[in-house]
Amino acid sequence: MTTDNRCAIIDLVNNGTGVVDPTPNIPEEHKKWRSALIDLENPVPPPRPLLIQDSTGIPLLYKGGIHISSGKQKAGKTFYHTILMAGLTNPAGYMGLHPTDSLSVLFADTEQNRDDVQEVLRRVHRINGWSVGVNASALRGISLREYSVPERIDLTVNALMELKPDVLVLDGAVDLCIDFNSLEESHKVTSTLMKWTVEYNVSIVTSLHINKGNDDLRGHLGSFLSQKGDSVIRISKENDGLPYMAAKIIDSRHRPIDDFSFRIEDGLPEAYEPGTTRNTINYQDLFDSILSEPMKHGDLVRIIVQRTGKSEVTAKRYISTAVQNGIIENRNGTYEIKSPF
Repeated sequence: MTTDNRCAIIDLVNNGTGVVDPTPNIPEEHKKWRSALIDLENPVPPPRPLLIQDSTGIPLLYKGGIHISSGKQKAGKTFYHTILMAGLTNPAGYMGLHPTDSLSVLFADTEQNRDDVQEVLRRVHRINGWSVGVNASALRGISLREYSVPERIDLTVNALMELKPDVLVLDGAVDLCIDFNSLEESHKVTSTLMKWTVEYNVSIVTSLHINKGNDDLRGHLGSFLSQKGDSVIRISKENDGLPYMAAKIIDSRHRPIDDFSFRIEDGLPEAYEPGTTRNTINYQDLFDSILSEPMKHGDLVRIIVQRTGKSEVTAKRYISTAVQNGIIENRNGTYEIKSPF
């Protein structure tokens, strides 16, 4: 066999995979389209759910998706992100949302000062019962406010490459461009985020403001992201005698979760049911359902947080109130239902 014939046979085999290449004479650079080819003999699995709503069993976040939180300025989008980050990184979940696996999160903030970004991370630590003075491996944060647009992109990419998080919470995407009304820049930012989801196998949650005159996402960037995103959630400030925030599903490629509400107590987001201004709690029912056997204070606090979506501070207040009302009692450091006899 001549050398030419031997080379021709080698060319027929595509990169040693054993797949015969019917077009061996076409330059390799002209075959790049094959990376986008859908092969029916190799089924593509559906996106993996990451965060599921307890009450419905419906996923809120998917691996590789782009999820948008929208609302007016100061509407509570960062507090909503706090809920997501706590739900993703706590095995027991938070506020009716639980993770499907052990997950990690990178929080990248482009707007706030470093001390404010640090406080956001501390909130998640407080919710999860972690030390606020020790970095958790499941949650890392970077502050990008003082950097230029190219630097923000480069630093985020560096962090994605090194940390390999399951979810990137980007607050917010508008600061990855100079003009969010530029078609070219908006398209570039959207394409960049889509590329990140594939290249780094990451789900992205990002925030955008809405227009003052309507509820549309602001600028051409908003239009592009709403078209490419998996879901859009609107965060709005409401009041039923007490101020609270409502999270409403505006658009979703998948079956949407139920809307939910929360308010801020002791600096942390907590579950809230609109229409019950006092949001009274039945202490007897709560502790009857938890204290089937004596329990240490820390364990009791943790379970109350999981069951109610309240903060640790509120959970501790519930315990004190239940003790004062004679519903439970503290016996040598453990709590149990108070005997009627």
